[in-house]
Amino acid sequence: RDRASGAREWVNYTPYEARTIGAVARLGWRGRADSLLTWLLADRNPPAWQQWGEIVWHDRTQSRFIGDLPHTWVGSDFVRSALDLLAYEREADSSLVLASGVPKAWLMDTGLRVRGLSTAYGTLGYTLRRLASGIVEARLEGGCRVPPGGVVLRPPGDFQRATVDGAPVALGPAGEVVLHALPATVTFRP
Repeated sequence: RDRASGAREWVNYTPYEARTIGAVARLGWRGRADSLLTWLLADRNPPAWQQWGEIVWHDRTQSRFIGDLPHTWVGSDFVRSALDLLAYEREADSSLVLASGVPKAWLMDTGLRVRGLSTAYGTLGYTLRRLASGIVEARLEGGCRVPPGGVVLRPPGDFQRATVDGAPVALGPAGEVVLHALPATVTFRP
C-alpha cells in the first residue's frame, strides 16, 4: 500500500504479490483486496500488452532484467486470487464462501454473473446486482452441493436485514447469510 500510494520509495517488486489479493480477501479485508487488485492491474507493462514481467521496475526508462513476459507464474497467482474474490472453500468450518472479495463497483449497472465455476462441491453459478435503492440481490443456482458448513454469502455493503426466498434471516457478524439449500434468492437491505 505504501508503494502504491507513494508513501514509500521503491526500486522494483515482483507481481507475484498478486497472490496477496486472495489472502486479504479471505481475511475479510475487501477494501485492501480491491486496492491491491486495482493497483496491480494498472501497473501492467507495456500497457497495450497488459502483462506483468517477473520483475517490475519503478524507473521504466532504464533497460533492466524483467524475466519472461508474460510471466506465467505471476498470471497463475493472479487467476487464483481473482477466483478467491468470487468463491473459496473455507476448511475451518467446511463452508463455501461467496463474494467476500467482490468490490462494490462490480455490482453496478448489470451486476456480476458467475457461471461454471468449479468448486470442491460442484459447479457454481450466481449473480449479484445492486439496485438503485442500495438493495443487493443475489441469485444462486442449483447444481452445487451445499457443504456441511453451508454456503456463506458475503456481498459488499453494510446491511441491516436480509431475506432468503422471501423469508427473513439473521445476518452473521460480518453481514453474511449462510445458506443450507440451493437454488436460492437472497436480498440484502441497508
